[in-house]
Amino acid sequence: MKNLYIIFLLLTGLFIGVSYKIKDDYFYLPYPNAIEYVLVLLLLLVTAVVLIGKKHRRKKLFTGLAAAATLLIVVNCMNYFFEWHPLNLSLPFTDSQSFEVSHEPYQWQRATPESAGYDQEEIEQYLKEIGGWERLRGLIVIKEGKVIVEKYQKGATKFSAFNVHSVTKSITSALTGLAIQNGYLASENAYVMPLFPEYQKGGQNLQKEKLTVAHLLSMRGGFTGWDGPQNVEQVIMEEEVSESKLGQEFNYFTGSQMVLSALITKASKTTTKEFAQEKLFKPLGIQCGFWRKMDGYYAGGDETYFTARDLARFGELYLNNGKVNGVQLLDSSWVNKSFTNYTSESKAFRNLDCYQENGYGYSWWLLNYKDKPVYTARGKGGQYILILPEQKTVAVILQEWNLQKDFGKENAYLCQLLSILTKEETRLPTARHISKTVATFCPPRVQERYSQFA
Repeated sequence: MKNLYIIFLLLTGLFIGVSYKIKDDYFYLPYPNAIEYVLVLLLLLVTAVVLIGKKHRRKKLFTGLAAAATLLIVVNCMNYFFEWHPLNLSLPFTDSQSFEVSHEPYQWQRATPESAGYDQEEIEQYLKEIGGWERLRGLIVIKEGKVIVEKYQKGATKFSAFNVHSVTKSITSALTGLAIQNGYLASENAYVMPLFPEYQKGGQNLQKEKLTVAHLLSMRGGFTGWDGPQNVEQVIMEEEVSESKLGQEFNYFTGSQMVLSALITKASKTTTKEFAQEKLFKPLGIQCGFWRKMDGYYAGGDETYFTARDLARFGELYLNNGKVNGVQLLDSSWVNKSFTNYTSESKAFRNLDCYQENGYGYSWWLLNYKDKPVYTARGKGGQYILILPEQKTVAVILQEWNLQKDFGKENAYLCQLLSILTKEETRLPTARHISKTVATFCPPRVQERYSQFA
């Protein structure tokens, strides 16, 4: 039995180390809480094997169960301490990898699609059809401050918070604008490296000395590496910057927003999460369900969890040019800069079924849908905030990020939604409106004739 105790002890220690490595470095995998359950199953499998022998079965069973329990407890303690993902995240490989928030998501007023000028039957038919949208979990459409469409499926509810991935970049962009408004950063033209003296070592990073906040926001930082889970130190010390590409060429690089989060933390002398809570979320009346930490900084480019309702409220801030309840929370000029195209052409931009990616602003994608502008914050796995300025509409789409992706079908549903939302009906005048018009503009004889037929 002594050797068996040693084997289980070594296996448990090894599996804890494996869990740490994967959860710390490979958090972008679809199920961030899967590894501990997989390793627990392996421990239980080893336990089942050793139980084949008839001796000391009770002790073997107790040892195996104790090892599995120890693994889960230690990994969850590390998860809490390092802020890797929500502790109450639903089990991996289930329909909805989300968690239920304890706060009440933003309470929108409601309105019927018909009252907002849309075809009620068309929208009802669309809501039936998207039952076949396998990865869709939440859809909400806000028009002129009211919910006209809200649907959840596969176990999700209005309380379900999902990892919105790179939608986080657009939130970090808003926080950067607020940091400038509040005097923590001089402007978007401020240089990045002076705030990181700890990484200044004898003439290194010469090209990075020219790197500005605007370069990071617009993905024109000149970084030559691949888009991955880089932390701040890796971006500044290891990633190369091309002088010819700096400020010129679009290269989608999540490490840029990681550095932006660190800039906000350093400049404001508080964490990005605390800054966001005070300057953005609280005034909007929303909450971030969870925000992942990476090596001392909250991730600026991904790994935030929001409900659809709260995310729509953030989108409405940009729809209303930075105003909240009549108060200018975010400078309107920052919204305009965010929706300005800094890269008109790039091989990274795609022409899709019904729309084209025709530019990138300050961490917002600029789309062209049938010559109508659409601005979107977009996250891995199919997370969207869609802003349709001409229709005064915000739509939020939350999907389950898994390996069942059918981009063609999903994009067709998205195109159908855009078609519906950009095709408002011309409202027919009601009898009341006709009577009022007749009474106001027509002579008494006409009014009398109308009253006979009304």
